[in-house]
Parts: sequence; C-alpha cells; structure tokens
Amino acid sequence: MTAKPSVPDVILRPAVEADAPFIATVVMEALGSEVMEHPETTPPDAAIVEVCRRTDTLYSWKNTMMATAPDGRPAGALVAYRGEDYRQMQHITFDLLEHLITFDRTTMDDEAYAGDYYIDSVAVAPENRGQGLGKILIQHAISQARAEGLLPVLSCDPHNTVARSLYERLGFREEGRLFIFGEDYLRMVCR
Repeated sequence: MTAKPSVPDVILRPAVEADAPFIATVVMEALGSEVMEHPETTPPDAAIVEVCRRTDTLYSWKNTMMATAPDGRPAGALVAYRGEDYRQMQHITFDLLEHLITFDRTTMDDEAYAGDYYIDSVAVAPENRGQGLGKILIQHAISQARAEGLLPVLSCDPHNTVARSLYERLGFREEGRLFIFGEDYLRMVCR
C-alpha cells in the first residue's frame, strides 16, 4: 500500500528491514541528536540500528512509515505502535540499549497504554524540511489509528513550541504529563 502525499515527488510506504539505518537516525533525532544534520560525523548508533532491524522492539521497522523520494532516498519517517504492546517492546528495547540509557528506567512513566496508537518518533531529512512532510506523516498515523479504532497519542517536550503548535493544529490536546527519559513531557491526544 503506497500513497502519494501532496508534497511533490514524495511517496509514503511501510518500512522494510533495509530501512533500519534511516529509522535509527529518526529515533536519534527525536531524542535530541543532530545525526541528520551531521551524518558524516554523527552516524546512527549501531545498537539502535540493530534494534530497528528487529520485529519485537519499539523502534522496529515494522512500526515505521517511510516517506521516500522517487529515487528511493529516505525523506522522513514516523515510528508508531499499539499501546497494548508497549511494555513488552519497551522492556526488550531498553534491555538492548542499556549501555546508552542515562536515566533511571524505574522512574519512567509508560508512554502508551492499551487503546492508544502511540506516535513515538517522527523526523524529516534536512533537505525535505519545510514542505509539510512531518504533517503528512502525522496525519497518516492519525488515520491509521482511527482505522484501527485506537486513540492517536504522542509526547511533546513542553519547551518545543514549534512541535507543540504543529500537533495542536492537527487536533492534539494536552491530557496530562509524563515523566519519560528523565524529563517531563506533555501527553497529547487527538480525539
């Protein structure tokens, strides 16, 4: 199933295992790394790439929608999954990335719950930013959630006013706070 969004020459498609290195950059970017801005000096972490190659982790290629240029070059991606699978996938993911974790896992709130379709990570390659591709990826995730009878949910850094504004324009509203990755985030829901 492919869909052509309104962004010229970009195609949405489900990810495949070979997309794992790009998915890893999306996850790292969402966590605050500037890996997309400096790919020659900041390659994706090999452990995160391996997590993205698996099918039983939060950041699996199976949980990812890719946006690609006609030549197949990745332009952006969005990682999202069903909330009822969260705890098991989180345990596996964090165990595999233990050496990278700098926060106390025992104090972290669950990011997603049963009934949620959790939009975990979204990022667009620098050369494709400003074209509305992030919005298209999120809109696709909202549609996917609704088709599955799930509630679209995401977390937002309260200081990231640009992201928050985009999420609010797409219909997300703050419905609580989460303590994740050692920091406070807004839990935002699109009803």
